[in-house]
Amino acid sequence: MDYGKAIELATSNLDRYNDHLTILSNYYIHEVQKRISNIKINGDPNNKLSGNNNICFAGVDGGKLIQLLDKKGICASSGSACSAGFINPSQVLLATGISPNLAKGSLRITFGRENTIDDVKYLVDSVEEIVEKMRKL
Repeated sequence: MDYGKAIELATSNLDRYNDHLTILSNYYIHEVQKRISNIKINGDPNNKLSGNNNICFAGVDGGKLIQLLDKKGICASSGSACSAGFINPSQVLLATGISPNLAKGSLRITFGRENTIDDVKYLVDSVEEIVEKMRKL
């Protein structure tokens, strides 16, 4: 096997791949900010992995949000650990000064090369629908 060729192929489309993830992430963040109130975008928008996004939704249980997204075929993550039926807030979010209540409503989404803008539209529609329902309870 020619490892040099493998590395060349793996990195040849890196800029295009990164641009694709940035477009998806920017669209996701923009739409969530526009459509859902009482949120906090976590992390530095310019110094992050281009496909990685973390948002806290006030008044929402992140564990339940993850379960409901899973029923819609969406893979996501929330807190740092799961035990005894509840999810502990991320220690990283807490260390940045986010309150435990807000951190419990975190949603971490990571996009990949296979994701499309239609996937992101479906995600935003689903998150908006679920968050609205959860906040009404």
